[in-house]
Amino acid sequence: MWKRTPINGRMNSYLIFRNLEKVYVSQNPDLVAERRYLERANERLEAMRRSAREMMEAALATPRGGTHQARAERDVIVRQSLARLEQLEIGDQALTFGGIDYELPLGTVCTYHIGRLAVSDEDMEPLVVDWRAPVAEPFYRATGKEPMGLKRRRHFSLEHKELASIEDELFGAVAVPEGAEEITLSGPGSLFAAVTRARTGRMADIVSTIQAQQDEIIRAPLAGILVVQGGPGTGKTAVALHRAAYLLYTHRLRLERQGVLVVAPNRIFAHYIDQVLPSLGETGVQITTVAGLAGFGEPRHPETEREALLKGDLRMADVIAKAVRDRQRPLKRSAEVAWGAFVVNVSPEETAEAVRAAKRRSGPHNRRRRLVESILALRIAEKYLAKRDMHDLDSADHLENGESTVTQKGSSVAELKVAKRDLAKQIRRSHTFQSLVQRIWPSLTPEALLADLYSHFPLIRLAGRDWLTEEEMKLLLRPAISHEHHPTWSKSDVVLLSEAKLHLGAYSKKSEDEDRAFGHIIVDEAQDLSPMAARMVGRHSLSSSMTLVGDIAQATSPFGKRSWQEIVTPMPKGSSFEIVELKVNYRTPQEVMDIATTLLKEFFPELKATLSIRHSGQPVMIEKVVNEDFTNRLTQVVHREVDAVSPGTVAVIVPEAEKAVYLEKLITSGLTASPLPDSRLSVLSITEAKGLEFDSVVISGADHLLHPSSLNLQALFVAMTRTTNRLVFVHNRDVPDVIVDLTSQQKIR
Repeated sequence: MWKRTPINGRMNSYLIFRNLEKVYVSQNPDLVAERRYLERANERLEAMRRSAREMMEAALATPRGGTHQARAERDVIVRQSLARLEQLEIGDQALTFGGIDYELPLGTVCTYHIGRLAVSDEDMEPLVVDWRAPVAEPFYRATGKEPMGLKRRRHFSLEHKELASIEDELFGAVAVPEGAEEITLSGPGSLFAAVTRARTGRMADIVSTIQAQQDEIIRAPLAGILVVQGGPGTGKTAVALHRAAYLLYTHRLRLERQGVLVVAPNRIFAHYIDQVLPSLGETGVQITTVAGLAGFGEPRHPETEREALLKGDLRMADVIAKAVRDRQRPLKRSAEVAWGAFVVNVSPEETAEAVRAAKRRSGPHNRRRRLVESILALRIAEKYLAKRDMHDLDSADHLENGESTVTQKGSSVAELKVAKRDLAKQIRRSHTFQSLVQRIWPSLTPEALLADLYSHFPLIRLAGRDWLTEEEMKLLLRPAISHEHHPTWSKSDVVLLSEAKLHLGAYSKKSEDEDRAFGHIIVDEAQDLSPMAARMVGRHSLSSSMTLVGDIAQATSPFGKRSWQEIVTPMPKGSSFEIVELKVNYRTPQEVMDIATTLLKEFFPELKATLSIRHSGQPVMIEKVVNEDFTNRLTQVVHREVDAVSPGTVAVIVPEAEKAVYLEKLITSGLTASPLPDSRLSVLSITEAKGLEFDSVVISGADHLLHPSSLNLQALFVAMTRTTNRLVFVHNRDVPDVIVDLTSQQKIR
């Protein structure tokens, strides 16, 4: 049987809640048997852990001596045992969450239990199948229309790892109404239970409730760039993380060596998602931010919208490259190098020859400096030996200044070459010579290059005159930076530092020459990447294998409204990509989406809204403050919301500039508030709240969530859709009229 429900007034779109013949819940006759089966599987999991620990302990107990091979083998066993223990550690999560029955010929049935990782019995027969295995695919993909050979799909509801109830779906042929848009829900009981469960401040995995469209994205091929466009509540972040786990499982040999990287929009979000992959048995994925990927510390210097737009523009790649080339310059006047008893003259022509030779050579700037040193040192050694021999043709004294090479009248050509080469090595080690080369081809760190560029307008003009306007060049000027011992950098600066490192290379032999590249990269909130940040992320990809997830309607960067083509193109080899769209909103209740969709039409009319599958029964509330203390009223509302969703979470989303004031006021009122999202009550800016979810959201200062007025509606759209249940505006004439009107209509209904 199936049930159809109109969505957003569009009568040709339906959610097919029951596309199966029957659904049985709770008191299933198999409940006791399944409990025993799960107990056995958990016992075997513990036995597997115990075996890994014993193997490691035995290796560690072996004597320290022995051959090199024996020591190497012991180290390998210890590493493998530790990795196995990490893989088998699923914390307080349930091992298995459901199963499938395949219908075989002659009426026989083959049953598989699906879980977080594979567990087998003493005879290596499977007790639990890893959710990523091909045989488990129908658990997520099968529908009444396409049962994929299944007779039954079973979902478990567990409380503290104890099986509480069973939800069975029996498959049969189903007809879908003509013109209907079929959106099938797998295990709707389990899904709704998970969606409505109180939030904890940390993202949970969705492995037990993955839906067919999500699973298709998770299991998409490794090669190429996959863009996942998904509106609020569609689970795009969770899908991306489960995709990382799936790819590691499927391409283990390749990706364990090459690595998988997840790029989060900020440190708060990275902390929010960092437990998802370990709960799926994967601990080798690296999670970082754009700033973390750049590798120059956390940005602390503020920047204006105009500065961010300019520094994130792709033209800055040309400016940085030119700034490096501008530091590769021959002398304008002759220089003198004192060595031993003589002074050697170095002409501008000789330095120009060295610079030309180095510029013809490939490789980063700092590495090519060695060629400049070699050419000039040999030239100085040659001149020195000629001077000395002319000074005293008959003497063969030891060279002064600690030199050990000797030339004599009548020496062979080979001996003279050796003498010149040895002397050149000594010259290269001298401070005087290094100071000379520093003027011609300086060793540079990215920080030094950018600090010099920002603090000297002639350098800015020299580097940028072919690409930037006079006004834009002045925007880069930051004179105070030349006087700072440790300059601080903005979010856009750290990306430019990474670009500079690309051209400069390692500063010394001890430092890393190149940044690490990864076998697969996942970028969350990718719609907010600046072109320069997208370029940097692309450089870290070994083969342009990436998954970009985001929602262009939720773009709140200064770059505003862009297409995915514009976002992806700056990535090397990234102009070709596949885009898939998540259409179902599992998180945000319909009451909120009715209003959010109206906002969406205001600033992005061509983008289709997602379809919400649930109602919360809570209309959006507006608390208008008139003739009373605003913060006192806000505090009262927050107290009410904390009580209403207990033990869930509440977020107060406010303008960045007012965060500290709100936080202090709430704490003073007796509430336990935090600027982080992993507490029951958080006070966050819109950029910090992005991608997170809360049981209740209180919005204050709706028209100042972002400074650029053109982005205020996007910011409001993002803030509203963070809730899974309740939404409240507290305002004094700063909420758009359209929201006031729509909330009034909700109350009337």
